[in-house]
Amino acid sequence: MKNKLTLAAALALASSAAFAQSGEKDGWYAGLDLGYTRLGISGGDIDGALANQGIASSTSIDQSDKSIGISGGYRFNRNFAAEAAWESLGRYAYSSTTAADTINGKLKPSALSLSALGIYPFTRNWSAYGKLGVTRTEMDLTASSTTGATAVSNQSSSSTGWLVGGGLTYDFDGGYYTKLGWDRYEHVGDSASTGKGSIDLYQIGVGMRF
Repeated sequence: MKNKLTLAAALALASSAAFAQSGEKDGWYAGLDLGYTRLGISGGDIDGALANQGIASSTSIDQSDKSIGISGGYRFNRNFAAEAAWESLGRYAYSSTTAADTINGKLKPSALSLSALGIYPFTRNWSAYGKLGVTRTEMDLTASSTTGATAVSNQSSSSTGWLVGGGLTYDFDGGYYTKLGWDRYEHVGDSASTGKGSIDLYQIGVGMRF
């Protein structure tokens, strides 16, 4: 019995040592994220929002932009973490042609999220992760008439949706890390006022574990 206890203790110590030597560290972490977005909202969705203001239009809209965000969380062990994040999900210019006017503006989404991460360390420094969370998104639709003849107003919406994602993390010695990831935000916006759809975010991030 004594030998079995000694062996179990040795294995536990070895596992802890291997985890520490790999550069991984549990506890709090925070980072900065930069990325590229793909918008899942079309010109037809903007037409629908403008139609609710009594405006018949045909709209073209940019489908990609840059993003910036911050994230932070707590890593409970080598396989699980909880993470909160804020992301500015781009600024998408659009142009809507009416019978006698042109309306120009931008679609501006941002999101707060809370997610659970499952983590799989597969080398000394590399880990893969999967993400599932809930989001609270804000969407602003700015609009202005070129001639001033069309009465149009800015609109805003808030919505709750799902977030799924995954990626790779590399841990450096000293507690620093970098990551490469993909997130998909579902149910962004509102059909009646701003248009509604999804946004894909491809990002690279840097951060530190405390």
